[in-house]
Amino acid sequence: MYGREGFGPLPDSRAVSAVFARAAEFRTAGAADFGCPILVSVAGLVNAHRRLAATRPNWDEVVMTWTPGRSQPELPGMDLAADPFTGAWEDAQRHLLVIDLEARRVLGEPGSGAVKHHEGLGAVFGRLAYLYTISFDRYVLDGPQAAYRRQLARAYFSYESLARELACGEKCLPPSVGGSAADSGDR
Repeated sequence: MYGREGFGPLPDSRAVSAVFARAAEFRTAGAADFGCPILVSVAGLVNAHRRLAATRPNWDEVVMTWTPGRSQPELPGMDLAADPFTGAWEDAQRHLLVIDLEARRVLGEPGSGAVKHHEGLGAVFGRLAYLYTISFDRYVLDGPQAAYRRQLARAYFSYESLARELACGEKCLPPSVGGSAADSGDR
């Protein structure tokens, strides 16, 4: 699927980086022509992270009223269904779930000796998308030390190591939350 440089059914960091750049440039999913649900969702994560940054509420202005007997606070004058921050957050969560479910599908059942990785692939790509977004949206602010870009480079390297271990069966992904009933059993 990804040529000689890929990790079996998983994209390598160059493909992920290309999807990030394309999504950032066109501000759309930008990866539909890659023909892979993982990459389409990875592009969606960049878009969601940009929307989250643009619509992040000022928490000093949020007033929560706790009413005795209710389990949740009241947020007066706020329509959660129309809130752009909430919409971006829900989109990001949907993309994370799609990545996790698709990764488990393409990797198949792990071998008996595989060690369970501590997080799903969606979380890994979510972190990459966040670091990509802050690295290049804040390029000037990052300065000559390039702290965000160095974190992104380390995250790409970590992903490649994980992808290699997943593809060769040394590691496996944790069970997906929200997956089908077949995915909910212990491994």
